[in-house]
Amino acid sequence: MPRRSRRQAAVRASSRLRDYYSGVTPGVPSRRRHASEDSTYSGGDSNVHKPTARNTGRFQVLNPDKKRQNKVIKHLEKPVVPPEKDEQLKVTNIDFREIGNRLAHHTDEFEKQVLIVRRGQLFDIGLDLNRPYSQAKDKIILEFRIGKYPKPSKGTLIKVTLGKEQLTTDKWGAKVQQTKGNFVGISVMAPANAIVGKFDFYVQTEHEGTKFRTAKDDKNAVIVLFNPWCRDDQVYIDDKAKLNEYVMNETGFIYVGNKRKIRGRPWNFGQFDDPVLDASLYLLDRARMAYTSRWNPINITRVLTAQINSLDDDGVLVGNWSGDYDDGVEPWVWNGSVKILEQFLKTKESVQYGQCWVFSGVTTSVLRCLGIPARSVTNFGSAHDTDSNLTVDYHFDDKDEPIEDLNNDSIWNFHVWNECWMARPDLPAGYGGWQAFDSTPQETSEGQYCCGPASLNAIKNGHVYYGYDTKFIFAEVNADRIYWRVPEDGDDWEQLRVEKYSVGCHISTKMVGSDEREDITHLYKHPEGTELERVAVREAVEHGNRPGTYVDRSIPEDVTFSIDTDDDVDIGEDFSVRVKLTNQSDQERYVTMYLTAQAMYYTGVSLGKFWNQRFTVRLTPNGDGEVKGRIDADLYVPRLVDQGGIKFFLMGHVRETQHLLNIVHGEVEGRIDADLYVPRLVDQGGIKFFLMDGEVEGRIDADLYVPRLVDQGGIKFFLMGHVRETQQSFAGQHDFRLGVPDLTLKVSDKDRIINIGQEVHVNVSFKNPINTALTKSAFYFEGPGLTADDKVIHHKDIGPRETATAVVKLKPKKKGKRKLMVSFTSKQLQQVCGECVLDIV
Repeated sequence: MPRRSRRQAAVRASSRLRDYYSGVTPGVPSRRRHASEDSTYSGGDSNVHKPTARNTGRFQVLNPDKKRQNKVIKHLEKPVVPPEKDEQLKVTNIDFREIGNRLAHHTDEFEKQVLIVRRGQLFDIGLDLNRPYSQAKDKIILEFRIGKYPKPSKGTLIKVTLGKEQLTTDKWGAKVQQTKGNFVGISVMAPANAIVGKFDFYVQTEHEGTKFRTAKDDKNAVIVLFNPWCRDDQVYIDDKAKLNEYVMNETGFIYVGNKRKIRGRPWNFGQFDDPVLDASLYLLDRARMAYTSRWNPINITRVLTAQINSLDDDGVLVGNWSGDYDDGVEPWVWNGSVKILEQFLKTKESVQYGQCWVFSGVTTSVLRCLGIPARSVTNFGSAHDTDSNLTVDYHFDDKDEPIEDLNNDSIWNFHVWNECWMARPDLPAGYGGWQAFDSTPQETSEGQYCCGPASLNAIKNGHVYYGYDTKFIFAEVNADRIYWRVPEDGDDWEQLRVEKYSVGCHISTKMVGSDEREDITHLYKHPEGTELERVAVREAVEHGNRPGTYVDRSIPEDVTFSIDTDDDVDIGEDFSVRVKLTNQSDQERYVTMYLTAQAMYYTGVSLGKFWNQRFTVRLTPNGDGEVKGRIDADLYVPRLVDQGGIKFFLMGHVRETQHLLNIVHGEVEGRIDADLYVPRLVDQGGIKFFLMDGEVEGRIDADLYVPRLVDQGGIKFFLMGHVRETQQSFAGQHDFRLGVPDLTLKVSDKDRIINIGQEVHVNVSFKNPINTALTKSAFYFEGPGLTADDKVIHHKDIGPRETATAVVKLKPKKKGKRKLMVSFTSKQLQQVCGECVLDIV
């Protein structure tokens, strides 16, 4: 283009731009602006001043007379204003709806003020936003984090996007329940196998490429617990009364004494008190338990049995059976678990001291707190087998003196451990339900002082090869006590006597919904002396460290059997079950059998037997036999549960190849009343023996035994005998426990109606039963939902036969029936307890 044409084009462009910003419409005639009207010019002669650039608002217009600038015209178009974007979605407040969620999840009794939910069950949260939520444009992501370095691959970092699909118990999920203005109501599901523990909670939003995430806040935490109300949880238990007892009940009884004198000791489990939940979760952390294992109640139970005792990991309690407790608290002083766990959580040091019932009480508290159904169980006449041969052995020399370095086994008057309820998917079907485990340190298991869980069904039937520690617990409840004579040269040991029925008596726990004692021995062993019980003992011993204890030769297994049922049986139809037997020997065989049928959950937990039958079969040499039983639908249909499962158990015995010798033995029991021995005391005290028509009677001076009694007031007698003419030898032992008085508790008349926060006075009294003054006396008390400035009342010395009184002052902080437990201890007398129920309105 010629230079002149380019200049003219620039002028025209400049003119158009000037007209645009001056409001002149293109194509519409307008008055030509005179140069004198332009502030750039001072006259009409263009040569008077050189052209200069002028400012036209935001844009600079170049004078065409300036050659070097007229080639570039900037911003010829009108600037485009971008459209307004939707505002970023932000969370202004999180409402955890604690009241409603905690009621629905049975966590409303927890004193800790945080959202506590149970896995496998929906819970609700509400989000306040800065603007309304659009499901089409906005994305809301809920984030749950647990542990120091959470990862999605470990299940410790969970991100849940808000969706519309149905929520199920097998995975994390969230869906919108309600939208109103700037509020969104959300339902969340933690799966039935979720990790148990404290999760940090965050909310993230996304909108058109922008993101927002809530900041870390300790108040924004969600604690997830086991859910025994959820049928998909491994700890599910389908019984409302049992749930109320084994999860929700904050108090109970732990049984002490011996098999002839059983006494319930009140205990405050206090699983909902403020420090217990933090302490329970802390125990899992200090054990360095992998978060990937914290979904499994089997693993958690096993870890806690090690953490409750202090032997190898400085856990909660130091065990002490020495009688010297000067640098700590005597075990019988404790009335409950709360103070123990509170002290441990605060100091991070093991609490001194505990014995078996204290270990068990604390363990029950922790498991109930985490949501695992649990109870304390007492075994009277409890064996401690130290060498895993599943018998309790006593060794004597040729002079009938005990050989102490061989007598390491023992039988306790009583021992308290725990049971928890869960399915056992790691074992064959039928071994779920109650599992025994023990926090009292006795023997190591896999290098640690822990024990269990062991299936009660495995213990009962002698299946000691199933984990965990089933051998040890079987011996505790069903070991035979064997007396041996060991010659000086150590060869040809002589078995003096076998006591088959002295171990595992009156196994006890608190009855559901009652303060009565329930005997659950039948859950651990078949009736004493029956063939089934003897078969279980032999089965167990054959898997111990000395399998030849009961037999001098191997037992031939020449009879085989199988169980079969009808094919394709529908629910509601009658059906048959058959046992087929084959005699593979050339001799006749007699077989006795016991067949039972049990309804069963699909998890393998038995609901209990509904049918049983005993059979005796004669098998000819190399012959076959068949036993058939018919089961009517009316019998099994009412007992079926979810998957309609039925399990059959068969126990058998071949008479010719395994003779069972059942010896019913007598045991002498004596009661020594004060009226008998007090009038006959001699000057120096002691024991005198009198022979009266073949009966030996011993009189014991109270002044002799009272100073020697320790905490449980137990006395044990040993007896060794030998008949000269026949060379018969026999051995035996006998134990009993002296009784102690109970405390009397009475609410003062003015406190008949008790309100929350109102101080209430409870009068406590008891009478000293011995002829010795009680020194260093004190009353200790506690109860769930009850507070006091000090929970110990020191008392002056209490004279012989004198009545002592004290006034307990406390303030209730929860409504409902609350139990107060009080114990008294002194240097001379312990284990004096009492309780009362306060009705708070």
